[in-house]
Amino acid sequence: MARRLSLEETSKCLIAWRELQDDDALTLLTVCNSGLVGYFAKKYFGKGLTFDELTSAGNEGLIKAINKFNYKEIDVQFFSSYISTAIENSMKNELKKYNKHSHVLSFDQPIGQNKDGDELKIEDLIGTDAEELIENVIADMKIDIVREALQCLTSREKQIILLRYGLDDAHKKTQEEVAKMFGCSIPTIAKQEQKALVKMRHPKNTRKIKDFIDE
Repeated sequence: MARRLSLEETSKCLIAWRELQDDDALTLLTVCNSGLVGYFAKKYFGKGLTFDELTSAGNEGLIKAINKFNYKEIDVQFFSSYISTAIENSMKNELKKYNKHSHVLSFDQPIGQNKDGDELKIEDLIGTDAEELIENVIADMKIDIVREALQCLTSREKQIILLRYGLDDAHKKTQEEVAKMFGCSIPTIAKQEQKALVKMRHPKNTRKIKDFIDE
């Protein structure tokens, strides 16, 4: 378990990072406050998101708080409560986003018919090649609509899609490369990527899913 920083150490790290861009200082601030991320992840685990997704959201909230805390005007003793609020709110926002679209993940829900007239379910799409899915989506939607569809995703899912398909003006990355960046297994990234693609193909985010079913 990471040790807790003293108030003096916290203050020095904030100054070093915010004013000198000292990466080691940022690492100390994130690692030594990771216990708070874990605490809130356990608190909200079981409400829809995986532990990794909650942790990812919490870390995002932590980083934002570190970058926004006004250490020049606010006593550093309030830093802990400040980042705690940011971490928890970040997780709550991801949960709200998930719950808003949770119906998408009912994999046995009928969504139309395939070209042979057979009933098609969301679970049938999960087995489809991910590259083919995203190519179909992008081929049928303008990029601004694609980005709008990304908003239905959790923070982690959105990052995965942006990295995998180069939608953020970056080179496409393999599932192996993304897995290394997130510190998890390739199957985990593959599963989360497919879930994200299914969400993006939902009628509320695009058009009717059957419009995107190709040959």
